[in-house]
Amino acid sequence: MGNVSKVKVDMDFVDGFEISHKKSAEEVLKGVLKQISNASFEELEIELEFDDGSTHEYLIGDDVDDSDEEDEDDDDDTE
Repeated sequence: MGNVSKVKVDMDFVDGFEISHKKSAEEVLKGVLKQISNASFEELEIELEFDDGSTHEYLIGDDVDDSDEEDEDDDDDTE
């Protein structure tokens, strides 16, 4: 555990959701967090970067297991 210096979040939504571009950053973040709590996303990727430069990635979603297997297959082809 260490100090996090950067967080990247990438989400793909099932049906999308509406929010006005005129909303404040806080209101947009609340809207996104609400969608996460409703589990209305297909895939959620969170990457943490720590002060020492190390990173840790979290993947949540239906397609995560399938894409990991495909990546392993692709690695075998290049060796």
